[in-house]
Amino acid sequence: MKSGVKIALGLLVSLATIAFIFIYDFYIRDRIDSAEVVVVKAGKEILKAETITEDKLAIERRPRESLVEDVVYANEIDQIIGRDAKQDILGNSMISKKMIDFDELVPDESKGEAIRPITSDMIYAKPGSLRRKDIIDIYLVYMDGSTNFQQNGPAKVSSDGQTNEGSNGISGDDEGATNEDKGGNSEDAKTKTEPFLKNVRVVYVKDSSNQEVVSTDEKEDKRLNASSTISDLEVILNEEDFRKLMNEVLGNGAKLYITYQ
Repeated sequence: MKSGVKIALGLLVSLATIAFIFIYDFYIRDRIDSAEVVVVKAGKEILKAETITEDKLAIERRPRESLVEDVVYANEIDQIIGRDAKQDILGNSMISKKMIDFDELVPDESKGEAIRPITSDMIYAKPGSLRRKDIIDIYLVYMDGSTNFQQNGPAKVSSDGQTNEGSNGISGDDEGATNEDKGGNSEDAKTKTEPFLKNVRVVYVKDSSNQEVVSTDEKEDKRLNASSTISDLEVILNEEDFRKLMNEVLGNGAKLYITYQ
């Protein structure tokens, strides 16, 4: 091979190598070591309990070593639009799934919502299988035995205030129950068929030592065994519903009969 051809081939290989290094450093390596993630646009801010809208979001490529835990990737952006934020998220920040209220357990202050306590002395009966994130209905039991139960609605109540319920917290068999077990006055039960409060979100289920009651059985039915006995609940209620509930409890001596869906 002629020396001129060898020199030309050597220069060509050198130039190709230099070009590859340049392309790798400035294009390929960035794509290998980075990912497209969802961030809050610079100059924007998402406040706690604010609904996330597309106009405040952007997709940017960030180094993988800098990604936050449970970061929202570009192809997951539709999963968070319309959800509420659990915390304030500043501009130019990556968004984590931990910052998003997927379970709707963050009170909406604009609706007067807050986390309200339901203490054990307010409760007449509740399902022992109740857990955090459940949606409950609340019925009332008064001192004179009257209720707002459906006639065939409530479960029998044991001496410890736990219900003998099916999967929805209501018994399917009340045979042999007394009028008191069924909620008292049957005429009153026929006329008042709706819960006092419906679709109440449970934020926490606590025992008497203020520890969260959780399921300990990881098999098919995770509600069979609990870490402890339920004492108090923390739920999301707006000001109007909470005031109505307290008026019945404190003013009229009602206790709460709780079922879950």
